[in-house]
Amino acid sequence: MTMLGRYRIDARIGEGAMAEVFRAHDTQIDRVVAIKALKAEYRRDPEIGRRFLREATAAGTLSHANIATIYDVGETDGVAYIAMELVAGKPLDEVLKAQGRMPYERVLALGVQMANALAYAHARGIVHRDVKPSNILISEDGLTAKLLDFGVARIGDADPGQLVRTQIGQMIGTPRYMSPEQALGLPVDHRSDLFSLGIVLYEMVTGKAAFSGAGLATLVLQIAQAQPEPVERSAADCPKGLRFIIEKLLAKKPEQRFASGEQLCLALRRELDATTAEKPPRRRGLALRVKLPLVLVATTALALAASVATVLDRQDRALEHMAVVSGSSITAFITSNAAVLAADNAGLPPDQQDWAPLQAFVDTAAQDTGVRRLVVADATGVVRAASDRSLIGLPYAPAAAEAPIASADGSTVTDAAGDAGFRFVRPIRYAGANFGKVDLLLRRATLDAAADSARNLLFALSAFVMAVVLLIGWLSASLITRPIRRLRRALEDAAEGNLSFRISHNRNDEFGGAFDAFNRAAAALEPQLGVITEPAPSQTATLIAPRRAA
Repeated sequence: MTMLGRYRIDARIGEGAMAEVFRAHDTQIDRVVAIKALKAEYRRDPEIGRRFLREATAAGTLSHANIATIYDVGETDGVAYIAMELVAGKPLDEVLKAQGRMPYERVLALGVQMANALAYAHARGIVHRDVKPSNILISEDGLTAKLLDFGVARIGDADPGQLVRTQIGQMIGTPRYMSPEQALGLPVDHRSDLFSLGIVLYEMVTGKAAFSGAGLATLVLQIAQAQPEPVERSAADCPKGLRFIIEKLLAKKPEQRFASGEQLCLALRRELDATTAEKPPRRRGLALRVKLPLVLVATTALALAASVATVLDRQDRALEHMAVVSGSSITAFITSNAAVLAADNAGLPPDQQDWAPLQAFVDTAAQDTGVRRLVVADATGVVRAASDRSLIGLPYAPAAAEAPIASADGSTVTDAAGDAGFRFVRPIRYAGANFGKVDLLLRRATLDAAADSARNLLFALSAFVMAVVLLIGWLSASLITRPIRRLRRALEDAAEGNLSFRISHNRNDEFGGAFDAFNRAAAALEPQLGVITEPAPSQTATLIAPRRAA
């Protein structure tokens, strides 16, 4: 057959149970179309031909972005035909066969489109009755689904007696994707299409058939009574919301399914929106030449931070110990010189006591830049000599709320943080008696300066080490990414069928082994690919006739 009315037949591109599909050209308006023509064995039955044209005419009233557009319906030389658009893409069953199960995000996006298409058809009283993967076209970019082949569709008010069988022994639709009522030969409505779409969504999510019976009787029994394997066994990442939608669609009783395609579309869209809102957009991530240096620097920084903190802590303790030992020696010296004078004055009446020599000694000691304050009190707690003369004659007031550092034999050492120094308080003892106490406050500026200097040197050394590690990491990553980039380009070329090249190299490391393995694989595959004919362009009719019963 070269012509069918005004259509020039170019090639046969598909076959179903009742019709053949051809790529054709409309000679009147210069348009490429798909022609679905009734098979010769069915042309002898006028009733089948009339129903074929009547139902195709009904489907031709549909105009939707996710439904294949029917351009023309007619009969020429006894051959009933349907002319419709030809769109580039692949049927869903071929996509699933090649790629396996789909990510649930893609299932939701395509499911919304298919549910929307069915809702549109159902609102106009048209039931598809043969929803299955081979009747769903996926565009080349994988983002759009088109519902095909309303060849067994019916108008809602058609005669129920004509809805079950086209002839004795032949069921309308594909058994594996039929609803229970359809498989049992009962009247069907739009909810039958929703059950079939549920089977399709199940297969898209799991990569498996919902009902896998080999024989027709077994398959009908499974559809009518058995439950498919739970979705989570094959797709643990499938959201609970999508699992619920599929389970509701596969309810055996029509009233337990979604009431309409519009309700199903809203449920799928809600789940898709929730998934999009909760899940951040996917990113490729940082390049290896950035990631590797950052990981090395972060690891080095953690190690250096722990090491520097330990060193500084031990250094501060050592410096503090040295300051305590030195300050205790100075305090002991001052106490020994004040003991004789304090003991002499202690035995005299107050008006005869002479503390001037002790004050002179304190003035001399206070000239040391390391001494911040020096106070000497007698046994009664009265200040008798001090670097600050305004304290002389006043009651001695011990410092409060200072952190203790050391104590022994009545002597105490505290951290005078408010005065930025160390306080040494030592009792004045002479001949076993207590004649007062010495309160010496030494500056810690020199100690802090030494600690700060050491700390700054350690920080500078750490920064230098991290800079060196960063440079080494970047150079290492660059050395790694170059061969990876070469191998990736080679694999991309091989995926496009180009194996007429080899990776040349002089490497003796692991990358050299990978290059050699690629070269061996290319050498083994090139002769095999050379005898395979180039595949035809991926233009598939948007109408794909139903296959024979599975």
